[in-house]
Amino acid sequence: MPTRTNNAAPGLVQCPVCQARHSPVKGELTDGVYAADCQNCGHFFKFRAQGPVRSTFSMTVNGQSYTVDNSYPGSTSLNEFLREKGISPGTKVMCIEGGCGVCVVSATIMDPVTSKPRTYTVNSCCVPLLQCDGWDITTIEGLGNTRDGINPIQQRLADYNGTQCGFCSPGQVMSMYSLLKTNAKPTMEEVEEIMDDVVCRCTGYRSILDAMKSFSADAGPDLPGGLIDIEDLERKMCKKTGNPCTGKCSSDQSKTMLHMVTAGSQWLKPTNKQELCTLLNQHKADNYRLLHGNTGFGVYKDIGDWNYSVLIDLRGVVDFNVIQQGGTTLNLGANLTITNLLEYFRTKVAASNDRLTSFYSNIALHLEKIGTTSIRNLGTWAGNLMLKHKHPEFISDIYVIFEAMKTLLVIVDSTGKEMNYDIADFLKLDMTGKVITMAIIPVVTDANINIRSFKSMPRHQNAQAYVAAGFNMEVDASKNYLVGGNPVLAYAGISKTFTRATLTENYLSGKQLGDPNVLKGALTTLSSELVTDTVTSLSPGSYRQNVAISFFYKFVLDICSQIVNPRYLSGCTDLVRPLSSGKQVYDTDPSEYPVSKPMIKQNAVIQTCGEAEFINDTPPQINEVYAALVISTVGNADIDVIDPSPALAIPGVLKFISAKDIPAGGVNNCYPASASAAPEELFCSGKVTFAGQPLGLIVAEDQITADSAAEMVKVTYKNVLPPILTIDDAIRNNSFFTPITGLSAGDADGAIAKSAHQLTGQVSCTEQYHYHLETQISICYPTEDGMNILAGAQWINAVQRAVGQVLNVPASSITVEVKRIGGAFGAKITRNCPVSTACALAAHILKRPVRLMVNIHTNMKSLGKRMPCFARYTVGFTDAGLLNGVKIDYYNDFGMTCNDIASVVRMPGWLDNAYYCANWKMTPYLCKTNKPPNTACRSPGSTAAIFIMETIMEHVAKSLNKDQLDVRKLNLYQQGQKTPSGMVLEYCGIRSMVTQLETSAQIASRKQQIAMYNAANRWKKRGISFMPLKFALNWKGSQYNTLININNGDGSIAIFHGGVNLGQGINIKVAQTCAYELGVPMDIISVKKNSTMTNCNSHTTAGSVTSELCCLSVIECCKMLKERMAPIKAKMVNPTWKDLVIKSYNEGVDITARYVTEPENVSQYARYNEYGVCCSEVELDVLTGEHQILRVDILYDAGKSLNPDIDIGQAEGGFVMGVGRFLTERVIYDSTTGENLTSNTWEYHPPMPKDIPIDFRVEFLKNSNNVKGVLGSKSVGEAPVPMSISAFLAVKHAIEEARKEISKDVYFTLYGPATVDTVQLNCLTDITNLTYGN
Repeated sequence: MPTRTNNAAPGLVQCPVCQARHSPVKGELTDGVYAADCQNCGHFFKFRAQGPVRSTFSMTVNGQSYTVDNSYPGSTSLNEFLREKGISPGTKVMCIEGGCGVCVVSATIMDPVTSKPRTYTVNSCCVPLLQCDGWDITTIEGLGNTRDGINPIQQRLADYNGTQCGFCSPGQVMSMYSLLKTNAKPTMEEVEEIMDDVVCRCTGYRSILDAMKSFSADAGPDLPGGLIDIEDLERKMCKKTGNPCTGKCSSDQSKTMLHMVTAGSQWLKPTNKQELCTLLNQHKADNYRLLHGNTGFGVYKDIGDWNYSVLIDLRGVVDFNVIQQGGTTLNLGANLTITNLLEYFRTKVAASNDRLTSFYSNIALHLEKIGTTSIRNLGTWAGNLMLKHKHPEFISDIYVIFEAMKTLLVIVDSTGKEMNYDIADFLKLDMTGKVITMAIIPVVTDANINIRSFKSMPRHQNAQAYVAAGFNMEVDASKNYLVGGNPVLAYAGISKTFTRATLTENYLSGKQLGDPNVLKGALTTLSSELVTDTVTSLSPGSYRQNVAISFFYKFVLDICSQIVNPRYLSGCTDLVRPLSSGKQVYDTDPSEYPVSKPMIKQNAVIQTCGEAEFINDTPPQINEVYAALVISTVGNADIDVIDPSPALAIPGVLKFISAKDIPAGGVNNCYPASASAAPEELFCSGKVTFAGQPLGLIVAEDQITADSAAEMVKVTYKNVLPPILTIDDAIRNNSFFTPITGLSAGDADGAIAKSAHQLTGQVSCTEQYHYHLETQISICYPTEDGMNILAGAQWINAVQRAVGQVLNVPASSITVEVKRIGGAFGAKITRNCPVSTACALAAHILKRPVRLMVNIHTNMKSLGKRMPCFARYTVGFTDAGLLNGVKIDYYNDFGMTCNDIASVVRMPGWLDNAYYCANWKMTPYLCKTNKPPNTACRSPGSTAAIFIMETIMEHVAKSLNKDQLDVRKLNLYQQGQKTPSGMVLEYCGIRSMVTQLETSAQIASRKQQIAMYNAANRWKKRGISFMPLKFALNWKGSQYNTLININNGDGSIAIFHGGVNLGQGINIKVAQTCAYELGVPMDIISVKKNSTMTNCNSHTTAGSVTSELCCLSVIECCKMLKERMAPIKAKMVNPTWKDLVIKSYNEGVDITARYVTEPENVSQYARYNEYGVCCSEVELDVLTGEHQILRVDILYDAGKSLNPDIDIGQAEGGFVMGVGRFLTERVIYDSTTGENLTSNTWEYHPPMPKDIPIDFRVEFLKNSNNVKGVLGSKSVGEAPVPMSISAFLAVKHAIEEARKEISKDVYFTLYGPATVDTVQLNCLTDITNLTYGN
């Protein structure tokens, strides 16, 4: 008689005839004999059940219990469960790889160290649903809501204006909630440490950090709010006690093994090592995977749960939860997370052992840099090592740390036999049927032992290393630093196979490190054996070699500090970031309130509560299906065959749609047709012009199936050619679009020829991905008379036109709506058109609602970005540096079409920046490359133009050996002068603003301090840069259709304006303006969603002008309404607004008003100019290239701000986005295929909270009034972006200081972005420079 475990996994019954495995369907089996029919072959057989097993489990979400059974595939994530069940629409989804953080929730689970429940922030996209056995999960909805009362964290974030688009806000709240659940009185430093989970593209983080730090025990009076009690924190009530939930009722440590048989896989959760070994023995020949944190699949999709038939959850194996420190060893169980290790090494240090304290402190600092808080909470050290084992190219921080600590790994096989292995042997070991159980780390007591680890990374948080290193050396300082024993020099990030610098280790053994020649020999040996590959990292091999050598040099300087020149000791330390702070200064006019009153947005609280509905939060309709784009993998070829049959064979896949399916009369063109626009194919009809080009669309019953099936469509190509990927490529291949006219003023050539000094140069900066957290999305609903579309678009009129032309239907039959967008920054002006038209085509063909949410990888590969720009310039100037003539040839990379050309057309309006010169010649070139059609990105055209001009000013000053600021001040515009386009600057105060910031930012004294610092430090350098800004603001062509409806019963007001709510504060400004004009309270005004029905023919929301022009249209509407109601009001005695409305309506007055703006410019490029001044100071680690922004001072002329709270947030967010553009963000393409290699959150790096200025000061110019604007205001959204150029130039100045040390202080071009590797390589450090300095 077969038993339940005979040749089958526990909990399964195996048929003795056909060997099919069955899961008992009715309840749990206890010991006894049972009978069954085989569901596969029909054979009747008996079996004996042995021992208890569970086939379902319970979990709680926001206090509600849920039972999970085998109807969920093993690959189902917690995020899918929460969203698809409608439990938590406030928990967002974007990257599905643990990199963006919008999916984070709080989970109360068993802490492996204390065996007590503890609340952690976790990435719900990484957590498999079947792993949530016994978990108590809290989502944003469980904290509070606007109906029953909101949580203090939700309120605090709103009050601090810490939300703009609001897409990331629930994640920010949940991160803080988890901290306060475990630490009710955190320090501000602890708060900043944990706020690394969630990317925010909008705010610049300062307001978010301030909001969260206000909960800290050491928060000062400048951060009001204070500590809160647990009763105030916890809105979720326990159904058993009636008290606030503490999470202590649940437990994920069941004593009974869980076994679930799902469609396509088995899920097993053993409870002890013996059960695990039994499972390993049973399944070692199967396609199985061990998992705990499941964070690795975010980096490597081949370890995704969907690729395995057997999944074994190690979380329940209590034997692996050990952490013990004895006399000679520290034993760490394999289930300890990186958070557990971090907390141990940070706090569990023997106070009497200073040596150990130093080592453990260094290790803790390194562990803080691994992933994010939520990734560290889930991922284990053992899982990190197994990722290195499976993928040798993985840059494992745990590997280098454990190697440096000479760790032994205890590994058990399927028979239960345990053996110890060192790390090197482990990496070569066949781990089939084996599992790591423990790490044994020697406790260091020898004063001669030195251990240290290092990591260089592209940003200060949430990034994989460029290179990681760990060193262990026994050095006797009394014997001229004699190296004894067996040194360890461990590396990750050099190549797939290189892990130990064995030649250098052997060279060092027995030598005196205090001898400069020994150091030189070690560096030479190390350099020779550090041979990099191109597989391990996208960063240059030369950089990785340099920084690997620098890490060893830093280590040696630290060990031999007593013999090192004090100037050189700066090389042994890393950059130290103190607590950040911010200061905001502005004035306001109470007599004009609510206009100019600082106030939070009307929808701020619903954003922080997770109630703000984004398009993908819209509940699915009956028969709704899901779509995914099929994209090309090469950039310059012809399609040979598209074979969708493998995708169509997948259960749940409904149809493949291509260009052939466009209806009769429709056109294969997704760009709104116009006289100047070139066609842009919706789906490729034959000629592939860029990698990522949409070839078709897969439609399926769910999004994951659609996305998976889209990758299964087989495409073959012919006539494959090398892609043109750069501006240099385009110039060499003469690949240009039809040229446009530039701008000339005076005689630039003649003025340059007559100048005392002339110079030529060039500069460039590459593209920038918008990184909107809500990816491109559209939902299309066929209706009886056409189609309704929910589009994540900044320009819904364009979507309406594009869909109409593709389907060959009247635009009037298509209604496009959008309530809000989760970030856009220009990406959704025209780039939503391909998405919405594809979605509409599918809905038209299937006659069903279709949802197309583009996944992040396709979003980054197929849709355009900020245009790369390259410029050549020639300048003539006087001995003093006064400009005589400027010639600029500027090249913009448009990708495969040049339709989004407006910003390039307007570049001459920005190229002069804030500098007067009588003679200009500006010539544009439009480059055609095999890349997606590039598009507008926040401050398009202007950022590149001002970057070019600021580079020119740097070059002029350097060539004359003059102070950069002095040369800038000499050339500043004066009031009354003309710009190159002929605009007379009637209201130009840039000179006085420069003087004001020079004084308030203490520029002179700080320059002296920086000079002293640089003189005292060889390997740390500081730089400071000061730049002015003149930003031409264009109004022309910006038509916005606004409708105001007044309710005739209660006088409440509904505004339908032509702008789209992107998080920029447009709705609150419109409401403030309306309340001001009509003299009514704000609370009776509501701003409605944007629609082509109510706001037909409105222009795109872009260019930083929409808010003010919609306010202008509201003013005009209010004038109409007041004029109509005035005769009625004259007959009444002090009427209330409500009474006036009712009376007016009864008298036949039309209480609805509509106005369409038709704005004009004052000159060719501008309605008015915005002015600003910015000073940035940075610190640079010359050896690694890592840098941090110490301080930023911004003085900005916002006119009479309509809402200073909103505008300050816009200024900070714009600046930080610019920091990403110039310092951290880089797109890399495969030179052979043209494919984007940085199309994920692990390779693309927008700024995180620790990348923003440590001291961030923003001031609005007081007593300013813009007579050319709306109510005296100026726009703010875009002009602060190019101010970030000052940070870039400050880094360049720090590099110059490093070059002075090696007598190479000449002008050089620093191309943007100045990423860490670029900066280090530009410092020109050579191993011959790496000495003790004596």
